[in-house]
Amino acid sequence: MDIRFVSSLTPDDENRLAPALLGALGGILDQLPIAYTLQIGTTAGRMFSRHHVPGERDGSHITAEAPAGLSSPGSSTYR
Repeated sequence: MDIRFVSSLTPDDENRLAPALLGALGGILDQLPIAYTLQIGTTAGRMFSRHHVPGERDGSHITAEAPAGLSSPGSSTYR
C-alpha cells in the first residue's frame, strides 16, 4: 500500500511534525499482527521511517536521515 499526503506546512514544520506523525500512526499499526514500514519524506529532503515486526522484542524502530550531502545534528535512531 502506498499512501501520499501533500501538506501546506513549511519545511521546518514538516521536519518537526514527521516524527510525531510516525509515532501516532505506528502506535495504531503496532496493535495489528502485521509487519510494516512507514516512511515520510519532507520538502527539505529529510527521510523519517519506522518499521515494526510482530513478535520481535522492542519491535518498532524510528530512524531519521538528513538529505544526501548534508549533515544533520538532529538525525538519530530511536528505539
